[in-house]
Amino acid sequence: MKKHLVLVLAALLVVGSFGFLASAQEPIEIRVAWWGSQDRHNRTLAAIDLFEEKYPHITVESEFTGWAGYWERIASQAAGRNLPDVFQQDMQYLDMYNSRDLMVDMYEFVESGIFDLTHVDESALVGGIIDGALIAVNLGSNSLVGIYDPAIFAEAGVAEPTPDMTWTDWMEKARAIHDATGVYAAGGFPGGPFHGFRHYLRQRGLTLYKADGTGLGYDDNQLFIDYFTMEMDLVDEGVIPGTDIRNEVTSVENELIVFGQAATAWPHSNQIVAMSAVADRPLKMALLPKDENQVQEGQYLKPSQFFSIASTSSPAHQEAAAMFVDFFTNDLEANQVLLAERGVPISREVRAGLAPDLTDVQQMMFDYIDLVVDNSSPIDPPEPGGHNEVNRLLDDLVDMMMFGAISIENAAQRFMTESNRILEAAAR
Repeated sequence: MKKHLVLVLAALLVVGSFGFLASAQEPIEIRVAWWGSQDRHNRTLAAIDLFEEKYPHITVESEFTGWAGYWERIASQAAGRNLPDVFQQDMQYLDMYNSRDLMVDMYEFVESGIFDLTHVDESALVGGIIDGALIAVNLGSNSLVGIYDPAIFAEAGVAEPTPDMTWTDWMEKARAIHDATGVYAAGGFPGGPFHGFRHYLRQRGLTLYKADGTGLGYDDNQLFIDYFTMEMDLVDEGVIPGTDIRNEVTSVENELIVFGQAATAWPHSNQIVAMSAVADRPLKMALLPKDENQVQEGQYLKPSQFFSIASTSSPAHQEAAAMFVDFFTNDLEANQVLLAERGVPISREVRAGLAPDLTDVQQMMFDYIDLVVDNSSPIDPPEPGGHNEVNRLLDDLVDMMMFGAISIENAAQRFMTESNRILEAAAR
């Protein structure tokens, strides 16, 4: 009788287990959203096909757009509590969406065994950790870069950039290239308004924002004046384009360098893959300019972008979403399709597995990241609440300076006053 009871209980456990497994394998559809180039879109869709083959009970609905339209869509979905289960994130938006409790702590999926971080260094996760919670997983390491056309430099008789190139060196090269060839030296100033100015401040041991996010991290308007005077001088001389031309560039695919209309572009390092593919000619990579008297390196390594899981999704969708993030992080076959387009993978095992398959362009990107490691300082904290408004203010002021609607001195004071007001209000 006792033996019979044991067999019955065992049978019930087996049936229960199979019932659980069957339930776990019930068909489910998750939504995944990202921004980027057409190359990224194609590679991501191919990786999704592999994911669906590995997990046939999970179907992925993809949502893809360019950078600008992406954030408008995400903001609208967040307001409607209808975020995609997995959505690509950027460093500058993490604090805002985290403060609204819209992202789950993925450490819970690490603890449950769904998301494997065995081959991931803690340093590769730091950018996505806020208050001890892993609210975003780094999809690849990258850094600001000067992508340049060596043929235009050669035509102009100008030496290619070296790691010790200074701001003065770059200004001289820019003028010489334009004088010799008639093309723009670059599509814009190194790093663009926000990233470039922050790079300049970091070289002086300063930060754009205070650590607590309540205001700007510098108090001397001369820093703003000196930095943007360099840019406005080159715009006035026709060495780099002004707002009218820059606004026509809406993606990596139509950067001026792609069409031979500029010698340099200033994106992030992972974009060398898509840019080289569209340009269809050799391009190279260089560090941003150093300062002759810098206190520290302005360059830094950053997560190229992240995947986050929406807290508005159901538990079942969150688990499937975690499986998707794990797949992108750890699956070698998927990464052989993605081929580091979003940046250098964070898994040591994946990096080692990719090495034999890297194209010359991808190897150049990996080598560039190694160069940045030797020429960088730690990344600043995530941008505080109010950052987006400050960024728009800076863009507007740069446009106004280019059109002569405001002096650099007045723009510096206005940026200081209005930014501090914005940041103080957002921190309340």
